Amino acid sequence: MQIHSEYTFNFDWETVVKGFWRKYPCKEFDFIKFNQVVDMILDDNNKMQIKRIVYARKFTVWCLTLEQITVDLENRSMEMQTKLLKSCKLYPNLAGDESIIYKAIDDQKTHYSVSYSDLIQKLLSNFQQTFITKLISQFNSSFRKGIEVVEARCRELQNNQ
Repeated sequence: MQIHSEYTFNFDWETVVKGFWRKYPCKEFDFIKFNQVVDMILDDNNKMQIKRIVYARKFTVWCLTLEQITVDLENRSMEMQTKLLKSCKLYPNLAGDESIIYKAIDDQKTHYSVSYSDLIQKLLSNFQQTFITKLISQFNSSFRKGIEVVEARCRELQNNQ
């Protein structure tokens, strides 16, 4: 199963990427307790390769993820792949990767897409189906909140120029 959403920001790519990097900390995503860049290199294709560790915790449920981010300044795109490294036993029995892309459409707009592939290992019971339905609803809510936070950061950046 794959969950996918798209959005177009009415901001240039550079502003949206700055907004992405300033997304945390914020009250809308208070469950993100820690995020830290652990590696950054410029590869042979002049693309920045960045690795970031993110620790999320809400009540007793927690997980640790690795984000692998590629920033291509020449083509004005940024791609991020997120992999689950470790989680508590209460974390849902899910497997999959998150993929995010920010790509300039023109000088004023940026396309954003996010997808989760191979998200569900198994659906064995109605309880799990209900859980997945709630998870998808939470994903959509989180997607909208993420857009709102990045757009707010973009407006702040424009106002400070």
